[in-house]
Amino acid sequence: MPESSVSRIILVFVITVFMCANVAKAELIEDGLVGYWSLDANTTDGKNVEDVWDDNEGTITGDYKKAVGRVGDAMEFDGLTSVDIPGTDSLNFNGEDELTVAAWVNAGTDDPVVGVVVGCCGTIVAQRDVNGWALRYDGRNAGLEMEFIVCPGWQGDGGFGTSRLEVGEWHHLTGVVGDGKMFFYLDGELVNEMTFGGPISTAGTETEIGHANDGGFIGLIDEVVIYDRALSEEEVMQIYLAEGFAVDSKGKLAVCWGEIKK
Repeated sequence: MPESSVSRIILVFVITVFMCANVAKAELIEDGLVGYWSLDANTTDGKNVEDVWDDNEGTITGDYKKAVGRVGDAMEFDGLTSVDIPGTDSLNFNGEDELTVAAWVNAGTDDPVVGVVVGCCGTIVAQRDVNGWALRYDGRNAGLEMEFIVCPGWQGDGGFGTSRLEVGEWHHLTGVVGDGKMFFYLDGELVNEMTFGGPISTAGTETEIGHANDGGFIGLIDEVVIYDRALSEEEVMQIYLAEGFAVDSKGKLAVCWGEIKK
């Protein structure tokens, strides 16, 4: 083989290794991860939505559209459409003291909700229908519309969170339960915390993305993750900066999950 060809092969190899190393630095955290719905087109087959980390597959109810996401693709919700996840035991938080849930969202309107009462409630990801917890929009909370609420007693209801999001902008929301407290993060930064009277109470493992019985979110949702432990501030920042996985846990070679879309 000519020397120039060998040099080119070595150069390509070095560049590939360098790129993979950089991707690894921006990966999601694996420890405690129990569900990861990337909502990419290649993880959606008809009405079926794959949990690319575990076995918590979902089914789409209603109409949906694919859109450019924050990482790869996203799913566009109209306030009526949902991804319904029956949930395995890995999503059973009843009696537990820790939980982390996060998602990228992009509001479609100033009041991004179709609800059973005016302004409420735009589920982003939740175990709302089994009286567990919810990361959602609630327009009744002036100035604190994006909220995180947890049972028993729907603690945090009434405005534990942050202000409504600008239409057309991507933002990362994270809710955490741990150490007897609840924490709310916006774009990797802690913006709210309160005491939590636990343990967490739920009546099952059913999980919803985009819509629950009390209403749904209007806009784009991407990169939904659930952990069975409380992520630290540093870890929340890491998942905010993450771009998915270079290789997924089910043994399939994954490309770099797409450039982050501004």
